[in-house]
Amino acid sequence: MLGLKRLALVALYAIESITPTVSARSLLNLRGIHHDDTLDKRQSLTQKYCPLSTPGAACFSEFTLAAQKITYRIAIPEVAAAPFDIYLQIIAHKATAGWAGIAWGGKMSNNPLTIGWALPNGGNGSVVSSRFTSGHSAPGAFTGATYTVLPSTTANATHWQLDVLCQGCSKWANGQLNPNGANAFAWAKATKAVANPASNSSSFSSHDGKAVWSHDLSLARVPQSAFDALVARKTVGA
Repeated sequence: MLGLKRLALVALYAIESITPTVSARSLLNLRGIHHDDTLDKRQSLTQKYCPLSTPGAACFSEFTLAAQKITYRIAIPEVAAAPFDIYLQIIAHKATAGWAGIAWGGKMSNNPLTIGWALPNGGNGSVVSSRFTSGHSAPGAFTGATYTVLPSTTANATHWQLDVLCQGCSKWANGQLNPNGANAFAWAKATKAVANPASNSSSFSSHDGKAVWSHDLSLARVPQSAFDALVARKTVGA
């Protein structure tokens, strides 16, 4: 009987030793990072990012996934309501993101999906793919959004960066974004590279990471003139 009690105590100690403390879990939540077993909980924390190349005038709202090594940055013009153009920048580590994407309606189905990945064979660039699905199936091409890939899009040995202007990502058939506050976005990514990275119509594997986050677009707003200049310059720094 004593042996069984000792065994139970050892087992209980083992369980407690691998359970994050309240302070550690709170710190993760404050940083907008969650373990895979808590993907149903909404991630948060949007920060303002102001690149040195555009001091003062054009800043971005930024959301970073530290564990996945992916950053999403967004800039929009100062508007009252959708539709509006969106400047999206995705920076991702090749080792963790063979592809990465954003669902503008916060879910996989029935909203525009923006997917990106690096060009093959060490190419100095990245690819954007406009997708849409009405269910939990592989998303097909979406013609409701138009993308302009900006020359600041690049890639190197370790990272890829996608800079695009999207027209059609802020409003769709059954939804629209709020330019003045929080919006539910979803991210997804897979470590495995897409089948044909040179083509924006390539098939790709199912995600191995995903979650929803609350993104404050009020931090992404810049004067229309500054937004136009930002797009015209096309020189956003990483």
